[in-house]
Amino acid sequence: MKFAYYPGCSARSTCAELNEATHAVTAKLGLELVQLDSATCTGARELRAIDPSGFYALNVRILALAESHGLPLMTICNTCTLNILDAHAAFVSDSELAASINARLAEEGLHYSGRTRISHFLWVLHEDIGEARLQELVVNPLTGLTVAAFYGCHITRPPLRYGFVDSRNNSALEKLAEILGCRPIEYSGRTECCGFHTAAHDENVAIKLTGQHILAAKIAGAQTMVTPCPLCHTVLDSFQPEIEKDMQQRLDMPILHLPQLVGLALGLSADELKIDRHVVSAELLQAYARA
Repeated sequence: MKFAYYPGCSARSTCAELNEATHAVTAKLGLELVQLDSATCTGARELRAIDPSGFYALNVRILALAESHGLPLMTICNTCTLNILDAHAAFVSDSELAASINARLAEEGLHYSGRTRISHFLWVLHEDIGEARLQELVVNPLTGLTVAAFYGCHITRPPLRYGFVDSRNNSALEKLAEILGCRPIEYSGRTECCGFHTAAHDENVAIKLTGQHILAAKIAGAQTMVTPCPLCHTVLDSFQPEIEKDMQQRLDMPILHLPQLVGLALGLSADELKIDRHVVSAELLQAYARA
């Protein structure tokens, strides 16, 4: 099974461990990734606000690159996923916009027909690998590990962009945790915002917002949290010292990227998954990793 792979900016910079873990895990899953190294940033959500045509062109270019390989596109960032889905929807619904974008793409020999399938790694696990096959590949069940899923908002809404699951009643991460041998934890905040996109304007908003999510997960009994988004991971993990200072209490909650949790159950070591690169120590999880 082969995918064009778009890691996005964070997985090649501030969360480089996510990119490395993704490559290690997909190899175990039998997926072949063609990384789109010339693909640019999707522009977060901010570029769309100030330059809509530039936003659409950047994102459709990523789709055109995938199409040039004749492959579906796999992403690992919630915001990148939503941006690309939005651009694809605009492209196929507006012929004038499509023509103008393709005119720009033609300058570098690219063209988009509107047919590239877009899939986040979480959806690939459920839809392409399949739950039965994934269960067969688990060689190191994470028995006893309690996990709180943190979806983040850009993989759940707006609901019209997502046909995979009900955007307000997600269960994909919890189902996955059970397949891997974990016990998923129910808590408030699992599908709420991490505040990343407010942090540039007011970091305190993200600190207070995400602190409540982590605390709720901890009170509910979670030993770790897992997220399918590097932007959420940045706030949950990197901001956690500031969150603890603001809340005046220790949280000490390890935060895993989705491929890292999967990789542990597939028998990969903590070193292979780069779990030691996080701000909050994940030493607890060493016990669940194969030597």
